[in-house]
Amino acid sequence: MTASEIAVVISVVSVSIAGFSLGWNVYRDVILKAKVKVDIIVGTVIQHGISDRSEYVIITATNYGPGPVKLSMVQMKNSSWWRKLFRKEKYAVVIQDYKNPMSGQLPYKLEFGERIDLSFHYNASCLLKEGWSHVGISDYFGRTHWAASKKVKAATRSWNKDFGNMK
Repeated sequence: MTASEIAVVISVVSVSIAGFSLGWNVYRDVILKAKVKVDIIVGTVIQHGISDRSEYVIITATNYGPGPVKLSMVQMKNSSWWRKLFRKEKYAVVIQDYKNPMSGQLPYKLEFGERIDLSFHYNASCLLKEGWSHVGISDYFGRTHWAASKKVKAATRSWNKDFGNMK
């Protein structure tokens, strides 16, 4: 092997290592962000020693990692394939009741394996009234983590059963 062939081999190896390093850094910093699972339920809160039972819409976010994520806002949208086609999607945000001691508060930095429970009063004018098709929580990366549609439909059915005749 001549000196020029050795130089070419070393150059090819160094370019390969640099390409792998660049690819890994892009994957780690851009693509590999925390995965957040969001659930929504209508639940009853029972306090020990108090006979009054209160119902709440509870939105839960759990961080499945690999790193921390900062959650910022509860969002809702009404969307389907035909709404997307005709650009008729509707969006809304939920302003929290910061006086509610039972609820977590946003913005919140969610570490790996941690979860936050946000509770909203369940009544005739709650966030389920409009029949939103998607409910989720947005993060500081600009992504919105949506709850499963069957969970949103179950919560909306519960609201329709309890308050649907009051529309």
